[in-house]
Amino acid sequence: MVNYFQSLLYRTTGAGINIISLVSPHWSTARLMRLFSVPPKPLIRPKEMAFLQTAKQIKAKYGNADVMEYHWGSERHPLVLLSYGWGYNAGRWRHFTEELLAAGFRIIAFDPPGHGLLPPAQINLVVNAKIIQGLLEKYGPAEVMIGHSFGGASGVFALQNTARHLHPKRMVLMASFSHTPTVLKSFADRLGLWAFTFDRMIEAFEKYSGFPITKFDQALMCANLSHIQGLIVHSPGDEVTPFNNAVRYHNFWKNSYLYAPKTGGHHLGTATVTAAVVHFTISGSVPPDAQLEEKPSAADHELISYYPGS
Repeated sequence: MVNYFQSLLYRTTGAGINIISLVSPHWSTARLMRLFSVPPKPLIRPKEMAFLQTAKQIKAKYGNADVMEYHWGSERHPLVLLSYGWGYNAGRWRHFTEELLAAGFRIIAFDPPGHGLLPPAQINLVVNAKIIQGLLEKYGPAEVMIGHSFGGASGVFALQNTARHLHPKRMVLMASFSHTPTVLKSFADRLGLWAFTFDRMIEAFEKYSGFPITKFDQALMCANLSHIQGLIVHSPGDEVTPFNNAVRYHNFWKNSYLYAPKTGGHHLGTATVTAAVVHFTISGSVPPDAQLEEKPSAADHELISYYPGS
């Protein structure tokens, strides 16, 4: 019943934006960009807040983005950089830090605008990627990067513009989308946007980012990351980000492993998955059933023009 009313609310909102776009296209486009870019109100549970209080907290700014950084461990130790998904908070990592710190790493996580301890604000993949790039330039290089969902896709994009000597030796993508245009199309379909209303939104996104929408294919970007050992973790039962996103990453990323746990859903918050990610972070070891990509698809493979969608 909740899903029905949510769907009805989205359709009603989309219908209103469609109609207003006939007389005020600039307003309707700005409204769409805000709807797409404002995360849900942060919800931090007491156990997450308690965990965040164990960190050294630093308020910082990257470009125009306000960020809350969380630091654990000595600055002399190799860095693990953590980036979580849309609508989460840095408490998402509370089961990862103890073992990583004991293994001799330092850890940095962060809240981007509109998340965690920060006030409501707009955020998108381009901004999040610039934050990750800024953190690498300020504190890097990283030994390992771990990204979940939106955070993983942002990390891949960030590395395209980050000096190679700051790149991690290993990288984990957990339940991350691989093709931003499909995410935008899914958003438009949920609202029931008219084609020309959606086209204006894409034009605004391209103007804001400075790149054509076709640039935002994170899987194809991984063709440039063969120097990084990758672990792609994605459950076939993920109902938020379809499993084919993981397959696309794996197909283009030489030296990547695809690990497909049967449980965990989109959050992947199981002890088994956490242990697999932690062990890979510490030593590069992978689950026995993870598949290695030794012969990735070429950059001109048909996958770049064909995306199955959700």
